[in-house]
Amino acid sequence: MKKFLLCALFILLPTLAFAETEPPSPAEISKEVKTKIIKPTAEEPSGPEIVKVGIYLNDVQSIDVHANNYLLDFYMWFKWKNPESDPTASFEFMNHSESWATIINKPTEKAETLPDGQQYQVMHIQGRMSEKMNLRAYPFDKQNLIILMEDAALDVSGLQYEIEEVSVNPALKIPGFEFGKPEFKSATYTYPMRFGDTRMTQAGEYSRMEFNLPIHRNALTSFVKNILPIWLAIICAMFALMLHPRLIDSRFQIAVFSILSLVALQISNGNDLPSLQYMNLMDALYVVGYIFLILLMGELIIATKWIEHDRETEDIDDTLRAQNLDKKFALISIPLFLIANLYLIFVAFK
Repeated sequence: MKKFLLCALFILLPTLAFAETEPPSPAEISKEVKTKIIKPTAEEPSGPEIVKVGIYLNDVQSIDVHANNYLLDFYMWFKWKNPESDPTASFEFMNHSESWATIINKPTEKAETLPDGQQYQVMHIQGRMSEKMNLRAYPFDKQNLIILMEDAALDVSGLQYEIEEVSVNPALKIPGFEFGKPEFKSATYTYPMRFGDTRMTQAGEYSRMEFNLPIHRNALTSFVKNILPIWLAIICAMFALMLHPRLIDSRFQIAVFSILSLVALQISNGNDLPSLQYMNLMDALYVVGYIFLILLMGELIIATKWIEHDRETEDIDDTLRAQNLDKKFALISIPLFLIANLYLIFVAFK
């Protein structure tokens, strides 16, 4: 009997060992695979894409003061790290005037990879931009040629611009204007609304770039072309006071021709500007000129009455009174005219 039990034990031992080494079930295999997949092998990138931008202004082809826009020719380049993204395909100009006429040329269809691993794309752009021009100080006004850009798809949490470099063509010339040092900056712009998107918890914030080229007119040229003719008309009007009060017709003719000259100058000057709903410096100078000429006409009328009275009564005192009136008017009105003009010009420069 003992021998029989020992034989049975030896027969069952391999079966028990095979049962203990039974392969895992499908559920256990799936669990193990999931564990291996979920476990990250490296840290995923976080934060917005940083895009470095540079700009080179090649030419200012035209400035249209009437339409408040200007045509620019410039180069712009982008640098970024993620090879799967392309910020050059989604950026847009925020102050476009004629977007349909903008020309953007890329030397290569796809971005190039630099030795440091960054993606690089340069573009040659010709486009008309818009900026409302403040002409209150014309012809001593200062303007800014501005380019505004931001990404059309990604907000500040997905993309941020950084300024790398800004430069201007050393041979750049702008007819009628002089320019200063260009500026290129990046900032976060917050829109005052959500554009109807109820998924947004707050107003959209976007990274925005702003290029600014300050321009101004030459002060001496502006004075000679715009203000000096007004002064010459006033000087010609003053010649009427140098004539004897008895030369009534000649004195009035000079004054009237001076008024007509001033009106013609204002009309000619207005053709260079758009229709404005406010007075600029030139308007104020013309008003001062008109006031001076109207006062001169009043002085001539008073002097003429005295001369006519002198002719009727043959009283020489009236002629002397008319001559003295001419002198006093010249001594008082001319300094006041110059002071008013210089004050208005000073305020415009300030």
